[in-house]
Amino acid sequence: MTKRPNLREPAPIQEILNKILKPADMRQLEFQTRLRQVWEQNISPLLGQHTELVDFNRKILYVEVAANPWMQELHFLKPRILAAMQRLLGENIIKDIKFRLK
Repeated sequence: MTKRPNLREPAPIQEILNKILKPADMRQLEFQTRLRQVWEQNISPLLGQHTELVDFNRKILYVEVAANPWMQELHFLKPRILAAMQRLLGENIIKDIKFRLK
């Protein structure tokens, strides 16, 4: 039976990601993370439990909502949320938010 070779020390996750992701992929991942952070800053934790960011395409953020009452609440808050997100991300980054039921 052959002896198992010594294992190296664990590598930091950032080092692994840099090896497997292209720079454009990293920028997209960082943007998605920032988008999620800004979303969570601008809605209540209770609303956050009932929403999921599912897509960002052509400057439109798509959000899935668990039920109609939460969707109505989000439609009511949409102008405030959109203005806050534009302020934090930049006016030209996000133009609209679309809600749909899960």
